[in-house]
Amino acid sequence: MSPQQVLVVEDSPVYRRLLVRMLAQWGYAVSEAENGIAALHILETQPVSMVISDWEMPEMDGLTLCREIRSRQFGHYIYVILLTARENTGDVTLGFDAGADDFLSKPVEQAELRARLHAGARILTLEATLAAHNTRLSEALRQIELDLEAAARIQHSVLPSHQLRYQDFFSDWLFLPSAWVSGDIFNVFPLDNHLAFYCVDVSGHGVGAAMMSLAVARQFLHGRAVERFLFADNGEVASPADVVQILNSRFCSEEAEIMSYFTMIYGVIDLDSGQGRLCQAGHPTPFIVTPNGDARAVGSGGAPVGLMPNLSWEDVHFSLAAGERLCLFSDGITECEDPTGTQFGPQSLQHWLQSHTTLPLDELLAQFGQHLIRWRNGEGDGDNAMADDVSLLLIERKGEA
Repeated sequence: MSPQQVLVVEDSPVYRRLLVRMLAQWGYAVSEAENGIAALHILETQPVSMVISDWEMPEMDGLTLCREIRSRQFGHYIYVILLTARENTGDVTLGFDAGADDFLSKPVEQAELRARLHAGARILTLEATLAAHNTRLSEALRQIELDLEAAARIQHSVLPSHQLRYQDFFSDWLFLPSAWVSGDIFNVFPLDNHLAFYCVDVSGHGVGAAMMSLAVARQFLHGRAVERFLFADNGEVASPADVVQILNSRFCSEEAEIMSYFTMIYGVIDLDSGQGRLCQAGHPTPFIVTPNGDARAVGSGGAPVGLMPNLSWEDVHFSLAAGERLCLFSDGITECEDPTGTQFGPQSLQHWLQSHTTLPLDELLAQFGQHLIRWRNGEGDGDNAMADDVSLLLIERKGEA
């Protein structure tokens, strides 16, 4: 282990030589400077860990040197001991305020100097250990951030594209996760001659909820096994209630990979007639907005999925006429609070969407996102972070009303 490097700053050549000789005998690597300006040059070019400086010096005194050392970045902590013949306690306070770590009275006692150097060495060791720990924590935090960024990309890859079109049906969405990853997930996809859709909100937040949401989304990924899951035995598109019941049995089984519960809506719309069915499992009740601004609810409640086995649900039938929009949303919108603690509420969402029926979906969703952020921040400046995950999925049927 290389010896600790100490810088002696003293304008008296005799006294400086005396200190240098003592330190060298004790095994320190010693540099010397006659004033603060010369000391700063050495500190910029050499790995000095401790400074012993006289207070009274020409050009730059010890107090100013302390301030300069604390104001500059040397890449490591430098322990500073001031030598002074002053005995006023106010002067000691000035020294500590300037950044000195310790004081010694002149003339210096050898035993006391050696003890103070040992104390300084212990502090420097603690500083180095703390810096190493902080470095490892910073590296670990950065790795976590990289992992979360990757997880967010994976989660976003499961979401549908914006401005999708299936015959006369268009869909678009708003998604504001409360963290890197979200417990909300949704999708819209063709299924035989139908348009299928789902919205899921997993209990909790963060990575655990996000992984659960991906586990649910995986059930709907296209493939032979999934086709059997979404179709009845007669080959027709399965009842949404039956699909939800199958999901519940899977996530309540002893072999379930992740134990949690979630709310959801799953539904299908006939692409030719606009007739639809959906199953509501604990999720906020969706509604349909007409071109003239009227609204009607579509849903019958129901328990969340994954709470207990042997539950059953019912289908709710609806019809989506030309110009009408089906609105599906998570409780991150309705339970969003302003600075006074007032919740946004389902009525505010419904009224806002009713009053903006002339806007195309992409403009409407962008404006609503900004409106909700302003609500949360109380019309003042603030960040875009939400307390809960926010998702809003709109499906519109085009054509002649």
